[in-house]
Order: sequence, then structure tokens, then C-alpha cells
Amino acid sequence: MLQKPPIILTNGQFDSGLSVLDRGLAYGDGLFETCRVRAGEIPLWEKHRQRLEKGARHFGIPLDVVRLETERARILSKAREKEDQGTPGDGVLKLIVTRGEGGQAYAPPTDPVPSYCWQLRCGTSPSWEKGQDGVVLFECQHRLGDNPALAGHKHLNRLEYVLARSEWRDEYPEGLLCDARDCAIEGTLSNIFVRTKMGWCTPLLKRNGVAGVMRDLILSAVAPSCNVTITPCDLPIADVKSARELFVCNSVFGIWPVSGLSGGQRFEVGEDTRQLQSALRELIET
Repeated sequence: MLQKPPIILTNGQFDSGLSVLDRGLAYGDGLFETCRVRAGEIPLWEKHRQRLEKGARHFGIPLDVVRLETERARILSKAREKEDQGTPGDGVLKLIVTRGEGGQAYAPPTDPVPSYCWQLRCGTSPSWEKGQDGVVLFECQHRLGDNPALAGHKHLNRLEYVLARSEWRDEYPEGLLCDARDCAIEGTLSNIFVRTKMGWCTPLLKRNGVAGVMRDLILSAVAPSCNVTITPCDLPIADVKSARELFVCNSVFGIWPVSGLSGGQRFEVGEDTRQLQSALRELIET
């Protein structure tokens, strides 16, 4: 199980927190990454850092990459100390980067000094492995709004996802989110891939949604290694409900086949999904 409390490193200091004046707290003015830690390392760190750099450029946050690498090494070293004390070297690392303090209300400071907050929970969750055999998704009623300026980025404004997740308790491990056009966009914490009668596709994420690190890895490396062609496209919910197979993914649990929806649809766990799971596992382990 994931251990509490987490190891916290904020602006270079262990066991300290963000200022109440921080713009991340006041306005959601920042970005974050959630990374799976395996044996004391982050296998997909380069992709996480690249996405963070892209988001920081887009929002005008001056990211210190050297500091990122230094502090990442420090918090992982602290985790290894716990491993020596009997705590497994696996876990989940969350990095929050905000614009820091200052500015006049919504107007950002002219020379921002970003804040860096790392949170590492050691251990694993049984749900990660349990979901490998298939999950049933809750069909969320909340609809994501369109905002191309934010689409794709993992920014701190997550209230839409809080509203969606509040629609069910723990009887479902994940929910399915659509937009106002009734097109499937993603899960509350994952991306979705669907095999329709026209082939495999995944939502475009041009108006909303988060372009996940695992989504990118599947599109760029895992699917090509399996000779599976996946096309980003608009994905009406009707196509999801008539799918031949589908799965959700993120960088923490990998690939979860979808075996059903809360509305009653049921799906077989297909051969392509199993092949992609196997190829992903091999890629991560090597």
C-alpha cells in the first residue's frame, strides 16, 4: 500500500510547504507531473520533464531544469534511505511547479520566481495490478468545457475533474469524461484508446483534456512495435459504446483494459490490448 505521510521537498527544504501567497494556491497558476517510481528510479522521467518544459514555455513560467534534476535526485535519494529501512523502492512522485508569489491579482509578476514542490509516496496500490485484467468505467455526467489555450497541458486548474470524480464513490476505479458535443475525451486520470470498426483511435485533445505521458509513449513507441496503427480523431460516445475493444492508460498503472461501462455495456479484453500491455511492460522493464 502507498505509505502516508509522503516525503515532501518544497523549494529545497524537506518537510516544508508552499506559502499561502503562492499563485499556485491562489489561482492554480502552475503545472504538475505525476510519475511512477520503480526501484528508486522514474523510468519515464525524460518524457515527464519534456512535457513540463513544454507547458512552462506555453504559460511563461521560467523553469530551472538544472534545479529540477538536482531536487529529483535528492528526493529519490531520501526514498532509497527508506528502502534500506525496509520500505519498497516503488511509489508515486508528484511534482508541482507554480509561478511563485507576486503580481497584482491575476496579473503575473514580471520576473517570477517559481516554486517547486515534490511529494513522494512510497509503496504501491493493489488497484494498479488488479486493473490489468479489466475495469468498468463510470460514465460521468459532467461535460468538459472547451479551452484550446489549456488543452493538452497538465495545469493546476483541476476543478472540472473534482466535479466529475464526485459523481461516484469507490465502486468504479475510473470515470469516462465527454465534452459538450458528446465526444469522449479521457478518463478523470487517464487517456482512452478505442478500437472501432474503422480501427484504433484516441481523442485529439485540441479543445480540452490532458496529453498524457503514457498516451505519448503508446503512440510513439508501443503501438508501432506491435504494428498497431492508432489515429488521433474525434470520438463520439456512440463509437465508444460500440467498440470492439478499448483501454485507458496513465504513467502510474500503465494500461487497463476496459471491460464495461456503468451504463451496462460490456467489452471483451481484446488481443491488441493484451499485445500492447505486454509490449509496454517489456519496454518499461528494459
